[in-house]
Amino acid sequence: MYERILIPLDGSQEAEAAAHEVVHLSMNPEVVHLQLVENGVMQSRQLEGYTMYADQIQDARTRCGEEYLQPLRRMLGDKGLHVETSVTNGDPLHEVAEAAEKLDADLILLGAGEGGWLRRSLGLARIAPRLAKKVKAHVLLVQGLMKPEVALQRAA
Repeated sequence: MYERILIPLDGSQEAEAAAHEVVHLSMNPEVVHLQLVENGVMQSRQLEGYTMYADQIQDARTRCGEEYLQPLRRMLGDKGLHVETSVTNGDPLHEVAEAAEKLDADLILLGAGEGGWLRRSLGLARIAPRLAKKVKAHVLLVQGLMKPEVALQRAA
């Protein structure tokens, strides 16, 4: 029985399918942890005469990431699951492995797709083989290319 489940997200429908799938698995985990993984380079940016520094960019990304995670958190919470969230920035393999270790995760659910945020070719599923060697948790790929409204109906 899995008690601590980590679900890394990258903004793709495939990754979100993993969050919906946890509801349908026959388990009652102690905690489900949703982790938004961003892979962006931090630097200052000049925007119409206003310079944003790395810490300001990171704060804005964190706020946007937390807003993105809230509907999924609410949906899983409504199903009686204890949900935690985090927003991380960096190499997806490293960030997911580190989160799995901190959480002492039994299971990592990865969406089996190309990835989100401008359809980058480096989706989270691509890290699965290396991640499985790096963590003690089981790594499960979840297939699913559902429209959001279909996924929400399925979860209901």
